[in-house]
Amino acid sequence: MLNVGRKRAQQRGLGDLGSLAWIEGDAERLTFEDNSMDGYTIAFGIRNVTHIEKVLAEAYRVLKKGGRFLCLELSHVDTPVFKQFVEYNV
Repeated sequence: MLNVGRKRAQQRGLGDLGSLAWIEGDAERLTFEDNSMDGYTIAFGIRNVTHIEKVLAEAYRVLKKGGRFLCLELSHVDTPVFKQFVEYNV
């Protein structure tokens, strides 16, 4: 998926800006410093991790104050707290 994203970015003229970092890693144990990111995106990742709470905690840890967390998920949610959040944003 990273290769597809990189190719699409290059096709749109975004490949050489230096503002995109293409990194593969463990969402439960990020290798970035605390408060080091302006944005964090994950697509189709939450449903594919073992510990959702760890992934969300790591995202929160690496984001700067005011940073943005963007998550694309198109799956059914059964966990009550997450279900309420998903239904609220639909």
